[in-house]
Amino acid sequence: MNKQDKLIASIRGLVLDSQNATGNGHSGMALGSSGVFATLFTKYLKIWRDNPKWINRDKFVLSAGHACLGFYAITHFIGLLAKNEMKNYRKLNSKTPGHPELEWFDFVDANTGPLGQGIAMALGMAIARDYLAQKFNVNGLKIIDNYVYALHGDGCIQEGVAQEAIQLAGTLKINKLILIHDFNNVQIDTNSNKVNNINLIKWFKAQNWKTIESNDKPKSIEKALKKAKKLQGPVYIQVKTSIGKNTNLENSLKAHAGSYSLSQIQQFKRKMNLENLVPFEYDDEVYKYAQSFWKQKQKEYDSWTKDVEKLADLNIEKYNELSKLINNNYKYDFSEFQFEKNDLSIREYFGQITRFIEKKDNLIIGGSADLKGSTLIGFNKEFNNGGSNISYGVREHLMLALNNGINLASNLRTLAATFLSFADYAKGAIRLASLMKLPVINIFTHDSYGVGEDGPTHQPVEQLAMLRSTPNTLVIRPSNEFESKLAYEYALNKSKVQTCLIASRQAIKSYKHAFDINELKSIHLVKKFTKTSNRKTINILASGSEVELAYEAANKLHIMHKINVNVYSVPVLQWFVKELEQNKHKSLIKFPTLAIEASSDHMWYLIAKYTIFDAILASEFGLSAPADKVFEKFGFNVENVISKAIQLLNIKSK
Repeated sequence: MNKQDKLIASIRGLVLDSQNATGNGHSGMALGSSGVFATLFTKYLKIWRDNPKWINRDKFVLSAGHACLGFYAITHFIGLLAKNEMKNYRKLNSKTPGHPELEWFDFVDANTGPLGQGIAMALGMAIARDYLAQKFNVNGLKIIDNYVYALHGDGCIQEGVAQEAIQLAGTLKINKLILIHDFNNVQIDTNSNKVNNINLIKWFKAQNWKTIESNDKPKSIEKALKKAKKLQGPVYIQVKTSIGKNTNLENSLKAHAGSYSLSQIQQFKRKMNLENLVPFEYDDEVYKYAQSFWKQKQKEYDSWTKDVEKLADLNIEKYNELSKLINNNYKYDFSEFQFEKNDLSIREYFGQITRFIEKKDNLIIGGSADLKGSTLIGFNKEFNNGGSNISYGVREHLMLALNNGINLASNLRTLAATFLSFADYAKGAIRLASLMKLPVINIFTHDSYGVGEDGPTHQPVEQLAMLRSTPNTLVIRPSNEFESKLAYEYALNKSKVQTCLIASRQAIKSYKHAFDINELKSIHLVKKFTKTSNRKTINILASGSEVELAYEAANKLHIMHKINVNVYSVPVLQWFVKELEQNKHKSLIKFPTLAIEASSDHMWYLIAKYTIFDAILASEFGLSAPADKVFEKFGFNVENVISKAIQLLNIKSK
């Protein structure tokens, strides 16, 4: 048995040791793809052990996250992961959770587990590379030229988001993007050909991909990878493997999460010609061989650092920009920004800001899912032609998943724009961005019944509740141009998590807050309608376009019913609720409070813990009619607000 074969055998043995120590987990694909892990990580993957987030490293995405034991095993043998971590697979606070997670292990390039997401994120990483290469590969230097590899199984490419990514990658002819398919024809419930019997080689070719077929022997895999690196455009390598390789469950449905006794594992090791049968004990020569490849990897890293030093000498401006990006302290300057007009929709304000950013040539990339003309978000030049725009097509899920990949690979800020009602299409990517705490920016427009005639399919109701209830996702719904600017600036320069900017389709009357605002806060005072202190007082809170309604109703309450009214805009409801929990806003909660929002988000009712409270929310899907008629139909009108306020104060209407 040669050294590479012994490394592969040791990976398989360690996979079974770790699963046995924990008593559960997935070994099937990890066993079958051990040859891929060993060959890729030793002979091809450009990484450096002392700089796990090196910007020009080759990216590796394990789209089939359940095969993580294979990933953990190879990183152990090459010296990146301690033996104790292998023993603690799936245990609390280990670096080896049940699916790969950035939070626990620095050499994980993306959280994976939900199938298909990894393929989309890999495309994003490749797009980030191409964008940055145009920015920084100057004076003949190759500052950014990495490959992106994604290992996936049969299930991944059945997911819609993966198929969206494969389509777009082929259309854009993305280079240095290599998908490696662990093609074992076995899923949890059935053989793959019973649910997906297409010829994948022909299918990939039809979508402008180069294709290579391989078996699971190291020489065949090595030959395939070597060829793939020479080809132009995206490359699909189909590696025919066996799930549960060399075990008694090989090629069976049970192999996915098959478990094995100690005696079965010892028998397996004998079959693999592994001399040491003690769990977690492997020959020193295996480690020595696996770690011998660091010499070549160090040469690659040192060559890159020299190129960066040359960049500093030849183009200090580019060098400084690169340094800020690598250190994630790039700031977007809004000091010169001025709105072109007012009394506009929030989407128009966001559009003005986006155009301003593009003119300043900031490091930003993104666009809209075929809705630039409606969301008003996008850039004029494409990312592969010196610009920042990505034409995603009608692919909302891919758009957000792809942007996750860009963030993971580069620290670039990304924009993704679509209608709020279509956020549901992208929920899988939204959730992963939150899990990874990525500062992605999503701009969701057409945010309420204000969509009007397009009807209930396009009028969001429940989406704000979904977004606000997602951990590590910040939702900001501005009500005028001032809040819009502060929201956009916060998302770009300060937010450490996913930020969703919510924008109205319809125009909103501009207003000034009671005090000048220069910082985004949870709540801003719009106006106090007060006469004397002995009058009854009520707060009316609203977000977005409903602040205008709150203002109009407050004015009438004050004039016609002699009630003092404090009107507030609440652009960040999540912050406001948290601040109430921290015993803040005491002066506000002295008074009964009415909230208005054209959504079904019951987060508003958390305010009821602190004061007399009621809310006017959207409780039903909308209708196809002019926006004002739809709002009227569902109680978003001055008369209903006045009626609710009077009921809340328990006074008779005059």
